[in-house]
This record gives sequence, C-alpha cells and structure tokens, in this order.
Amino acid sequence: MSVSRRTLLATLVAGPLAAALPLAGAPAQARTAAQTVDVRGLGGVAVDSFNVRVLSVDLPTRTVQVERRGRQWRVTLPEEFGSLNALRPRDRLQINRVESALVSVDPAQRGARPDAVFSTARNDGMFGNLPARWVVRNVTVTARFTSFDAARGTVSYEGPEGARTVRVADPAVVTALQKLKKGDMVRLSFTEATEFVLTPRN
Repeated sequence: MSVSRRTLLATLVAGPLAAALPLAGAPAQARTAAQTVDVRGLGGVAVDSFNVRVLSVDLPTRTVQVERRGRQWRVTLPEEFGSLNALRPRDRLQINRVESALVSVDPAQRGARPDAVFSTARNDGMFGNLPARWVVRNVTVTARFTSFDAARGTVSYEGPEGARTVRVADPAVVTALQKLKKGDMVRLSFTEATEFVLTPRN
C-alpha cells in the first residue's frame, strides 16, 4: 500500500472514528464494540460484529456492495461514516449492530426477492447506553420466512445476508407470524443501531 493510500485511509477513519485509530506500528484493527446495548422491551442485547469485503462503491448514493462468505448485498453508509472518496474495492468494513424487536411483518409482493431498505431514524429511547457515532435506522427486510420459535421469541428468515433471526415481543406480531408458512416471502420491519468501521488492508 502506498503512503498516499495509507494517508487516505487514515483520514477516512479519523473523521467519525478518531477514537478507533490504532497506535503507530500496531496492526490495523477496528476498535472493540460495546458488548451489549440496552434495547427497549428486550433489555441488554449483545452487539453483532462482523467483517465484510467491499466490492464496489457508488459515491452519489453512498451505497456500497459488500461480500461475506460468498453472499453479496448492498449497504448504505451514513454521513457519520465520513467521506467515501478513499474507499476502494477489497477494503474491509467492520459492521457493529444491534436490533430492536420486530415491529411488523407483512406479505411481500409477488415475485419479490431478498432485499433491505434503510431510512434514518432518531433514537427516541429505543437504544440506551448507545456508543458515540452509532446511527439509528429503520429497516425493512424482504426475506423468506423460515420459522417462528414461540418459546424463545425469535423469528428466523433468509434475507440478503443469508440466515438471520430477530426477536419478537409484540403480541400482534406474534399472531401474524403464527399464520405464516415456511418459504413465505415477507417484509420484516424493525429498528437497528449500527456502526461502520473501516479496517485498512494489511
């Protein structure tokens, strides 16, 4: 990696993530995410942290195509992340996130394919003790319903990222889930708090 490339990467991290910069000479690593976040109605929820590889960057829309374990999907990087000018294919992002309980579930349109749509939201108390520079977004995932575990209060689905689960607490949502069959295409809506961290290539 050239000196100018390192400088660009450092600049990208230094904006919204100054506290995440490693010491000089240390391996380039993203900072450790908070272990748990208090979520209204759920209590302490463990932060889900994972790394993805950047495939392409669309600057006007701030949309990044990423890949993990052979699956590809789109993420929209928020303004809090900083400039995307230094972001390149093969760079790696660490995604730290925590989700609320499922807010609603509806049948997807005929022919719908797995996808996720994000919109900026305010933290109205849904997430307590939220680390600085995290963003809160409403999420609508189009996915294939797999199962509902009433004992654990979780719904499993196959979305653009692959197999995932989300918690359920609202009795009305539970009733709607009990009417679904495995393989049904649905639209799942919930809120998430997310942090994106650039991890420079070795």
